[in-house]
Amino acid sequence: MKYRNFGSTDLVVSEMGIGGSHFGSMINQQSPQEIIRTLSKSLDSGINFYDIADIYGQGESERLVGKTFKNKRDRVIYASKAGFCLSNTGNIIAKFKPFLKPIVRLVKPIKQPLLQARSAQLKQDFSATYLIGAVEASLKRLQTDYLDIFQLHEPPLSVIREGEVFETLEKLKYQGKIRYYGIACKNVEDALVCLNYPGCSSLQIEINLLNQSAVDKVFPLLEKDNVGIIARQAFASGKLFKIIQNPELFPEVTEDIKVHHTVQQLQELVKQKGNEAIAQIAIQFVLQFAPVSVVVVGTRNRQHLANNLAAFSSPILTQEEIAALVLRL
Repeated sequence: MKYRNFGSTDLVVSEMGIGGSHFGSMINQQSPQEIIRTLSKSLDSGINFYDIADIYGQGESERLVGKTFKNKRDRVIYASKAGFCLSNTGNIIAKFKPFLKPIVRLVKPIKQPLLQARSAQLKQDFSATYLIGAVEASLKRLQTDYLDIFQLHEPPLSVIREGEVFETLEKLKYQGKIRYYGIACKNVEDALVCLNYPGCSSLQIEINLLNQSAVDKVFPLLEKDNVGIIARQAFASGKLFKIIQNPELFPEVTEDIKVHHTVQQLQELVKQKGNEAIAQIAIQFVLQFAPVSVVVVGTRNRQHLANNLAAFSSPILTQEEIAALVLRL
């Protein structure tokens, strides 16, 4: 595992980080024991960056991470998020989660309706009261006194522009409950506005083979090493794996000439290197951009972890291969 400086902070992060959105999930279930083993294996493999959120598994993701690393706190970097919360109805439904899990595990067709129902019960709150309470709750679940990075979880552009939320973040930083703060941005346009706030130490942005807009719109505006870039969705939410075999199922991609060219180049690389190389190609592609501090990859189990870690042992993409994958603007 290689490491990079995280913007202008004193944090040194592994090039690959673990995304905890699947931990404690009712949809993509893994046993707590398997999650703990996966987390332990990731740390043993040199990964020190863990991107989590209070909404993941309604706090279960943070609890499992905290339980795993409670005696190894000095070796890990916690980048948690807050801003999403459940509606009153959602909180009531969440109480039945232990009873619903076995049903979801057995009846796979129920997963999609559950995803839609969960999304319908999500709301956002970026008030000072909510964020301060969210940090306190995260600290308790993670069994720690501080968060290395606290991120606003996809706030509306209006919240970013008004700027009042940054007063709360500065207060939490002054109190020592967070070391640094940043924004997990919904899109590139929001990220551009965030650059106006010098206290913002990190930006989390989608970067992958199908969406390279941050490379052209955000990276040129960054001052040298002043913001840590957390790259997410390296696999385009799983689309990369599907599009190789069935590109006709994604007309919105294949009809875009620029993206279609990149997909064709990816297909050629996969023919040469094998289907198992898709994840490695995707991760290596994102990491070739110098402003990226860490690429966060959602990880369900140890096998999934091993597949992703292969990106650091397989041959690096050549400059010619990288150039072929860059979207032609």
